[in-house]
Amino acid sequence: MQILIIGFDAFDPARFERLVESGKLPHLSRYVESGGYARLGVSTPPQTEVSWTSIATGMNPGGHGIFDFVHRDPATYTPYVSLLPTERALFGTQFVPPFEATTIFDEVAQQGYPASALWWPATFPARPGSLTRTIPGLGTPDIQGRLGVGTLLSVDAESRKELEKTSFQLLEEDGRDGYTGVLEGPTAKKLWGTQQSTVELDVELIDDTSARVVIGGDATELTQGMWSPILELTFRTGPFFSVRALTRVILTEARPGVTLYALPLQIHPFRSPWRYAMPPSFAKRTWKECGPYLTLGWPQDTTGLEEGCLTDRQFLDLCQGIFDTREQILMHHLDRFNEGIFASIFDSLDRIQHMFWHSRPDVVDAWYGKLDALIGRVERRLADLGHEKTRILILSDHGFADFHHKVHLNRWLVEHGYLTPRRERESGQLKDVDWSKSRAYALGLNSIYLNLEDREGQGIVLPAHKEELVNEICRKLRRWRGPDGRPVVQEAWPADECFTGPYTAYGPDIVVGFASGYRASSETGLGEWRNPSIEPNHDHWEADHCVAPQIVPGVLLSNRNLGACPQPTYRDVPSLVLGKDLDQGGIAPPPRFSHEDQELVEERLRSLGYL
Repeated sequence: MQILIIGFDAFDPARFERLVESGKLPHLSRYVESGGYARLGVSTPPQTEVSWTSIATGMNPGGHGIFDFVHRDPATYTPYVSLLPTERALFGTQFVPPFEATTIFDEVAQQGYPASALWWPATFPARPGSLTRTIPGLGTPDIQGRLGVGTLLSVDAESRKELEKTSFQLLEEDGRDGYTGVLEGPTAKKLWGTQQSTVELDVELIDDTSARVVIGGDATELTQGMWSPILELTFRTGPFFSVRALTRVILTEARPGVTLYALPLQIHPFRSPWRYAMPPSFAKRTWKECGPYLTLGWPQDTTGLEEGCLTDRQFLDLCQGIFDTREQILMHHLDRFNEGIFASIFDSLDRIQHMFWHSRPDVVDAWYGKLDALIGRVERRLADLGHEKTRILILSDHGFADFHHKVHLNRWLVEHGYLTPRRERESGQLKDVDWSKSRAYALGLNSIYLNLEDREGQGIVLPAHKEELVNEICRKLRRWRGPDGRPVVQEAWPADECFTGPYTAYGPDIVVGFASGYRASSETGLGEWRNPSIEPNHDHWEADHCVAPQIVPGVLLSNRNLGACPQPTYRDVPSLVLGKDLDQGGIAPPPRFSHEDQELVEERLRSLGYL
């Protein structure tokens, strides 16, 4: 057994086919010509963490338990990040694996073959005792347990007014062309309570376009507009404790007012406060042999770009650096790959399409070319190693679609009498709801829940009326038309039409498949709303995939003919890899809720790029 899986997050089949026809993707074109290409049917909903987990397990969300970016505790209506569930342990709150189902990697390892999965979503935290070597992808938090928010450092205090998510630190003048400030790290325990740990930062301008920056005692020279190498920082969190963290810094302006931007502080593989990789020595050895790498699950800082901290060029340079590092790591491990299964995800294309799908089609097309060229280099490396017979599968978790309008689903539910706020306002949150008069609410990007008696904390909908109410809401959603006269929702499904398996009862009651051009607002994802129910999307985040799955199929490419599987879906991936379906026997336990501090949970949610 020697199977190589290359994951191209968000590789869109329509764009791919157009570029193939124009002769711009020579390496991947050969897969098409030899019968090794098909569009891939993706999960419902087609969200990244849902889809890659479905691919790895061959199961729909009812089987593996990840239904949406945001789930909820039905007793309290409290949202939490599905990729970062927690539970209380002896030494405080700990992250726990977001799903328990068997993956293709588990199965291969249990057969006695080596199995590796690099940057695969939903693999943080590492599972003790797992035989699969992992470096986790989407879902890996920053050093503060959030999904990643950077820091803007500037002498201009007015800069903070433009920021919604990004942290801000004021730089103080310290002599001519000198400035001082701090970077805030994890919370530190003190005798009198807690406070934010910090490292000192000093900036000395060299000239109009460069500066010498000292962070935590280590110096680096920065040229305006160019990223620093990965920096390793140490934060003192107690008399005998410290936390290591990673970041990169960019000088975005030298004169007239010095401004820097630092990426979110990220887990250091050598000193992680949580189980980062499996085994820990695998991540450390990769670091030592290949060089430093960013560990955040979403390292391409779309929030920094959205909030104007970075220019398009600086963001693209960051994406290129992440891509180059992952290729270097892939090639390093390919040299040692003689049997088993090896998988590596490349996800920069997803972030680039979110930000440039319409405004810079040249940039997007160029990235399809980069991925095509990568496959050419991988094939040459395998040939040089004498591994021409290696089975290659290239997969994407979904395609891409327009995002012209934001949809406030909870506002629609208010307007149609399904959700009743205590006071009528232009905006609202679930904590403002009168649950004694509310029958349904939206939380997450594709999910609606009924306020069901004996399930929700203040449920009023009788179980006997559930089916009727679900069907009624679905019918009305399908009839909804937007300002352009087109359907807002292509399809709305009762949960039992989408999900099967032991977790189905813990998922949403209705799955909303938006039409192209529409997507749930970030407010909907958090259980909030604004008025009106539909507003134009003017964000830099200009395209998405959290829509009806028929609109955004993925791709499957193989160096073997796919004639025996002409219309593959995620369910077929285990069979294509292993020659059989996975045995997913056993009854899954219910989700665990640790009832974390609500403010901390909301911080974690808002740091997610989609929200």
